[in-house]
Amino acid sequence: MMSKRAKVHFLTAYVEYLLDQGIRSEEYYLGDASRFLRYLLATTTSEQVNEYIRSAHHSQAYRTRLEKTLRKFFTFAHENLSIETGQILDRQKEPDQHLVHEMAGRGDTI
Repeated sequence: MMSKRAKVHFLTAYVEYLLDQGIRSEEYYLGDASRFLRYLLATTTSEQVNEYIRSAHHSQAYRTRLEKTLRKFFTFAHENLSIETGQILDRQKEPDQHLVHEMAGRGDTI
């Protein structure tokens, strides 16, 4: 049985789980999971991405990092997997209006 570790990434943990379960032909399982993840990527809206980025458990520094790393992830999905992500990529380049208004309310604007 695989123990929980602090920084195990989702797909790595899934492969380890399959091996622990005695699955010898994990390519079917990974292929099906991959197709499902592609479906989720293709149906994800920019509002869902922004909602995730603005989640209360994310600090401002982490939000900034997420914007950068998720933009790279969606660019990969578009360029290498032929998943249409233009709407999400275009939206992420715009400033987050929620954060702009939040900062303006703190009195740190000129």
